[in-house]
Amino acid sequence: MEPEKMPSKDDVHKYLKSAVDLTIGSGEYHHGTLTELHNNITQYAIKKIGAIKPASAKCIVTCTIVQNTDAGFHISNALYWDDLRDHVVTYDFQNKAMNIIVTAYLINTLQ
Repeated sequence: MEPEKMPSKDDVHKYLKSAVDLTIGSGEYHHGTLTELHNNITQYAIKKIGAIKPASAKCIVTCTIVQNTDAGFHISNALYWDDLRDHVVTYDFQNKAMNIIVTAYLINTLQ
């Protein structure tokens, strides 16, 4: 069976960007609202990507939010999969208050 076509990486990127843009509001970092911020970003992204992904695909969305200070941070992913069938898309947002990195992994489960 031929795998269903995955959505374009541009479409996925558009939804990740929208998830952040619609959620951050004033763009200020408030520790007390981080859980809500994380949930809103990931749930919006998963809902939108879920509507365009094929039924045979699984989708994982991760979100990292870091307050801007003088400290650095590093994020790394190692993936072992078929680049022709599976996608990873990342959106990086930065302002004076925080850095937000949202990543979507789309894995086609058909062999």
